[in-house]
Amino acid sequence: MRYCVIGEKLTHSMSPQIHKAYFDYYKMKSSYGIEQIPMQDMLSGDCEQVLRGYDGFNVTVPYKEKVMKYLAGISAEAKSIGAVNTVVNSNGSLYGYNTDPYGFENLLKSNGIKIKDCSFVILGSGGASKSVKYILKKRGANSVLVATRDAEKAKEDGFISYDLLKNYKANALINTTPVGMYPNSDGCPVSEDIIVNFDSVVDIVYNPVYTNLLQTAVKLGKKAVGGLYMLVAQAMKSQEIWSNNLTDSKLTKKIYNSLMKEYFAKNGGNIYLTGIMSCGKTVKGKKVAEKLGWEFVDADKYIEELFGESIPQMFEKGEDYFRQCESEAIYRLSQRKNLVVATGGGAILKDVNVSAMKLSGIIVLIERNLEDIIASVNTQTRPLLKDGADKLRKIYKERKQRYYDTCDVVVKSHEYDMYKTVNDIVKVIL
Repeated sequence: MRYCVIGEKLTHSMSPQIHKAYFDYYKMKSSYGIEQIPMQDMLSGDCEQVLRGYDGFNVTVPYKEKVMKYLAGISAEAKSIGAVNTVVNSNGSLYGYNTDPYGFENLLKSNGIKIKDCSFVILGSGGASKSVKYILKKRGANSVLVATRDAEKAKEDGFISYDLLKNYKANALINTTPVGMYPNSDGCPVSEDIIVNFDSVVDIVYNPVYTNLLQTAVKLGKKAVGGLYMLVAQAMKSQEIWSNNLTDSKLTKKIYNSLMKEYFAKNGGNIYLTGIMSCGKTVKGKKVAEKLGWEFVDADKYIEELFGESIPQMFEKGEDYFRQCESEAIYRLSQRKNLVVATGGGAILKDVNVSAMKLSGIIVLIERNLEDIIASVNTQTRPLLKDGADKLRKIYKERKQRYYDTCDVVVKSHEYDMYKTVNDIVKVIL
C-alpha cells in the first residue's frame, strides 16, 4: 500500500518517520512518502492524477480545505469542521476525514489539561483552528474564542481581535498559526502581556519542539505544551481509518518518545534526572555527563549560586520561596543544551518545571528502593527530613505517582553496578 502527505512545502515533515514506525511495528510492507504540490496545481486540478495514485494520504496546510473539491464524500466530523486532513482511496474514489480533533484531544489528555467547563482562546482561524474549536466545543468547554487579525471577522460572535486579548483571561491559550515554525523559528504569535493571562499555553507547532511562545510561557510560570504528540496521535488515527483496525494504545507514546530522542540527538537537548532525594542523581549524573562529554549541573547547587543563598536559608523563608527560585533556575537551564541535570527531589511538583524539562530534553526517573535510600541517607543535612526517615517515607508516598507520571523514561538503579545504570541513562539520548 502507498501513502503520503501532501502540502506545498514539506521539507520539515516528520510524518514519514511516524508512519514508517507504524509499519515496522505491525510488520507491514507499506510505504509513506511526501508529495509537494504547487498551489497552482492544487487550484487547477493538475494534481488529481497524482492524488489518485495513492491508497491514502494526509493533508497539511495550506490544502486542508482546498483538497475537498476532489473528494466524493467527507465524514460528518470533517464536514462540520470544514477541513480534511486524511483521505482514503476507495476503488478510485477519494473520501475525506479529519483526525486533528482526535490528535488534539489526546495531546491535552496526555498533559493533564482539562476541557470540560474550561475557557480557551485559539490563535488563528484556519483549518487547524477549526479542528481545535470543534473538539473543545464537543467535549464541553465553557467558552472558546478565536483570535483573528481580520477586523470584520473579529466583530462576529465567537471571535476576538488580537488587540483585545491583553484584556481577556482564560484557562488555556492555543496557537494554531504557523508563527514560530521552522525555518522561521524566531517568531512568537503574541506578546508577554497576553500570555500572562492564561494558566496553560499549547502550541500545535512541533518543529521546533520548544517554540518561542512556549519558552515565554515557561518564563512566566505557565504550563507549556508542544504539538508533537498531537502529530503522532492524529497519524495513528489516520492509520486506523486506512486499515480499519485499532492501533495499540501504547504505540503513540512509543513513537513520540522515539521522535523526541531523535530530535534532541540532532538539535541538542538535556537529560534531566529526577527521583526522590538520595536516589543517586548526582553521582550517576556526573558519570553520564563524563561519558557523553556534556556539562553536569547539580540543580540545588546551581540555585544556591544563582540566588546567593544556601538551600536551608531559602527554606527558612518558606518552601514556596524556594520553589519559585527553583523554577527560575530550571527555566534558565532549559535555555541551554547538552546538560545532564540532577534535579531536586521536588522539582517535578510544579507543572512549569516539568514543561521546561520536557520541552528541552528527556526526563529520566532513577528508580531506587526506598529502604536502601533510608539506610544510606543522612537526614540531618536535608531541610525536609529533620523529623527523620518516616518523613522521607511520607514524602515518597506523596510524590511517587508524580515521578512516574512526569518522566519520559524509567531507569532502575542497580545497587552493585553503577555503570549499568549510567549506560542505561546514556541510551535515552543516543
